[in-house]
Amino acid sequence: MFGKKKVDPPVVPVRWDTEGGFVVGEVVRPSAFRKKGLVGRRAVRMPVTLDGERYFAAAAFVEQRDPEVRSYELYDATEAEGLLCTVEPASGGRGGERYQVRDQAGQELGVVFRTPAAKRAVQHGWWLRQPGHPDVVARYHWAKGSAKEIAGRGADAAVRGAGSLVGSVVDSVLYGEQAASDNHSPARPTKPVTWRADDEVALTAGHTQGIKLYVPQASWLERRLAFALAVLRQE
Repeated sequence: MFGKKKVDPPVVPVRWDTEGGFVVGEVVRPSAFRKKGLVGRRAVRMPVTLDGERYFAAAAFVEQRDPEVRSYELYDATEAEGLLCTVEPASGGRGGERYQVRDQAGQELGVVFRTPAAKRAVQHGWWLRQPGHPDVVARYHWAKGSAKEIAGRGADAAVRGAGSLVGSVVDSVLYGEQAASDNHSPARPTKPVTWRADDEVALTAGHTQGIKLYVPQASWLERRLAFALAVLRQE
């Protein structure tokens, strides 16, 4: 009927290990012209299209028991909220911050690092270490040496001019292939951050519609480790 307010469809949770990009937050549907946004529990969310609109379905709920401590638990949004992983501060290292990420059985999935601000010259402050793989770091385009060498220097940088390929990957996750090929789209992310393991792109992050989107790209990258990095960066 004319003038009848459109009702949002049910936004069903999705499996946390589904391939594709994800965001972290409470937004289920962003606000639009004369339309209030829809929010829910804080969660790792994945973009889905329902009735022609973009929504963000929960994949893993994020719990923080103490707001003063950067310690988190992630729960499966589809399996009676079973524990997926924990993110806990850890000691050791040469300054900065370290966070151990463990699965529900207590086995280490990897470590998320934050380099001290004084040492961020060529590498982004947040980076990952996953057992059995090179360090996953994001660095300035002019930084010389391998990702492991750069990580050893303890420096920071958002990747500048990450390239049209990275931008297209981020675009296609939110808007589909047509948006990825539209160089004039005002919603296209700019200057995404790209984390690499040596020369392999492992993870990309960009902003679209005011939302920070993460796109895992290496098949071996542990998604829960990427979730932990995204949750920590949100704070």
